[in-house]
Amino acid sequence: MLSRLHLSAILLIAAALWGGMLIFDGVAVNGKWFRPFSTVVGVLLLLLVIFDIWAWRWRLLRGWFVPRPDLRGTWRVELRSNWKNPATKVGVGPIVAYLVIRQTFSTLSVRMLTDESTSELVAAEINKANDGTYRLAAVYRNEPNLSVRDHSPIHFGAFVLDVQGDPAKDLVGHYWTDRNTRGEVRTLASHGSIANSFKEARTLLPPDAETVQGAAIQRE
Repeated sequence: MLSRLHLSAILLIAAALWGGMLIFDGVAVNGKWFRPFSTVVGVLLLLLVIFDIWAWRWRLLRGWFVPRPDLRGTWRVELRSNWKNPATKVGVGPIVAYLVIRQTFSTLSVRMLTDESTSELVAAEINKANDGTYRLAAVYRNEPNLSVRDHSPIHFGAFVLDVQGDPAKDLVGHYWTDRNTRGEVRTLASHGSIANSFKEARTLLPPDAETVQGAAIQRE
């Protein structure tokens, strides 16, 4: 989001160009015209903050004015991985995890929580296709708990998720890591609240809850 300094610089340039064009056209420019400058900057900055945090979510602005979906909240997901324990050579079944998405118009934070690790974004982007659908692509750093790092070290990975529905109902895609593992990701349920831990996310969306695949709890 633009800072007060950036906004002031843009408005100063615009005002200088406007005044220069008026003078070029022979209009007498009065210095009083520039007195409300500070007030204008303050009001515009306030409007930008309101838009960045709240107004961008308004459905009437989505699509034509706001080119991104609202993904805020906690998502319960199922991971299907080809990973095998190095010691036993035994694979794993479906893993229950949670995607916690914090989002404003200008920022995006995605954290994946499991009972053994947490993943934090290094970089992310939401792209809009020509047909109006959206895709979330990201690179992340996974940090397993100390108790499992003997067979599950810290690593980096990436994922690509297709956003299905408007408003978003499902996130479906795949991931891969720098330890030569890969898998599929699909959402099972979502909640509009933000969970701060795996335990809190599991309380919001219990793994044994009776949910329909892709169903989402109504958002604001």
